[in-house]
Amino acid sequence: MFCIEFSYDLDGERHIVKPSYREEQFVTLNGKIETIMVRCDLQQPTNAETDTLVDLSSIDIMVKPYWAPIGAHRFLQLVREQYYDGVAFNRAVPGFLTQFGIARDYEQRSKWDSLTILDDTTFEEFKPGYISFAGSGKDSRTTEIFIVMPNVEQEQLDYFGENSWETAFAYISEEDILKFGEWVYTDYGDMPPWGKGPDSSRIYDEDGYDYLESGFPNLSYIDRCYVVSEESGFAAEL
Repeated sequence: MFCIEFSYDLDGERHIVKPSYREEQFVTLNGKIETIMVRCDLQQPTNAETDTLVDLSSIDIMVKPYWAPIGAHRFLQLVREQYYDGVAFNRAVPGFLTQFGIARDYEQRSKWDSLTILDDTTFEEFKPGYISFAGSGKDSRTTEIFIVMPNVEQEQLDYFGENSWETAFAYISEEDILKFGEWVYTDYGDMPPWGKGPDSSRIYDEDGYDYLESGFPNLSYIDRCYVVSEESGFAAEL
């Protein structure tokens, strides 16, 4: 077991988090970091059934390290490793959530699938556009994340975060989440047994993306994700 220190400044106070991962790394954020912007360029629909959707070239993910330091660190780490490049939005349900985070590359998804992180302490109540890691139990988060979709009923919003592994670490602006909700392909519905969408566990197989492309040709995809430098205003490819 390795020790990783994650430090951030909030309202003039220094906060230090020492989560346990299965890899060796040391992270310190110096100074007051409130928001780190990650831009995800989106692949444009080419299928005739999807060409009427909203023209949306990218979404800006505003990462808030002090909401969920462990989750924020993992997400930024994956972005820097280009993990989300080419990834499918494999679960997209109107009025509920859109989920993604199973790498296109088989070696990458096999490697990270076993590297779980500890849960964060819930900080923010969920709203449309908020982003959290998905999980299957305590301290189970790895790479899959979900975006809360527009028009979610209040009862469902209240339920998000009830599980210890669901903690918002970022958000998409209200304007962009409305556009994204119209852009992303949702006709497959939820995953089995609740809908006709892809089986998430099947995507982890070696031919997982062949399974997606043959059985679910209209899915929406990310092109690439990268950190955007707020200070200098330019996009840094990592």
